[in-house]
Amino acid sequence: MVNLSEEALEARREHRRRYEREYKRKWRQKPENKEKQIEYERRYWERKAQQAKE
Repeated sequence: MVNLSEEALEARREHRRRYEREYKRKWRQKPENKEKQIEYERRYWERKAQQAKE
């Protein structure tokens, strides 16, 4: 493993974040994935509500 400078590490992290954001955006645009996303968000908020009750 090469020792990278702090700027290089930050640039790599930024690139990674941008890549993941773009990948997720494209994934969500596919019609078959839209339903999965909606279902996931619904379960997520149900779980949050359950945790708030406890």
